[in-house]
Amino acid sequence: MSEYDTPAPPRMYQTPGPDIRPTSGLAVTSMVLGILFLCLGPLALLPLILGIIGITTTGANRQKKGQGFAIAGTALGGVGLMGSCLSIGILLPAIGAARQQAALIVSETQMRSIIQGCIMYADDHDGQFPPMATWEQDLVNMGLVEAELFVSPGEDGDGVSYIYLGGENTFDATQIVLYEDPDHFPRSGVIVGFADNHVEEIPFDIFEQMLADQINETEAQP
Repeated sequence: MSEYDTPAPPRMYQTPGPDIRPTSGLAVTSMVLGILFLCLGPLALLPLILGIIGITTTGANRQKKGQGFAIAGTALGGVGLMGSCLSIGILLPAIGAARQQAALIVSETQMRSIIQGCIMYADDHDGQFPPMATWEQDLVNMGLVEAELFVSPGEDGDGVSYIYLGGENTFDATQIVLYEDPDHFPRSGVIVGFADNHVEEIPFDIFEQMLADQINETEAQP
């Protein structure tokens, strides 16, 4: 090129125009649901799925815009889902413990009613509790205890709810009248009902000694 030739004009870069692509409805929906369902447990799965779909259908080279919305919805859905999993892991043991405690309270109440029936029976039978062979039926026939109270809420399918000892009523706070099957509430002890109509939880080792002493004393009587 000679010094008289006209130089070529500099190349001009065209400024990109506004993005006129429609915004993805899935992306927006994902973000909105992600916000709404952030604390609603498994429902957070919905914005997570919609967000993933929205990401694949948006972006610079796609027909729709709104990838930011889709990413936000996916993130919110993921956080909500993880939070629900953590909550379930925390709540399930607590719910199980509360349910067992409620069953334990019901069982203790039933035991008090049964012991009260035994005391009333003894008042009419020279101080003797019902015979062991027919004690449940005797209490029911006399209208002292309702039949359904003999089934513990902790009953585990073996047909054994309460173990009854019978004998003479001494009104002693240490005399065992009946006790809960130890397999029902394997916590720290055995639920025991006494002749003075109180019920308490006794540690296994102490209960075993109390039971052995009472049986030995009964067998030693003429």
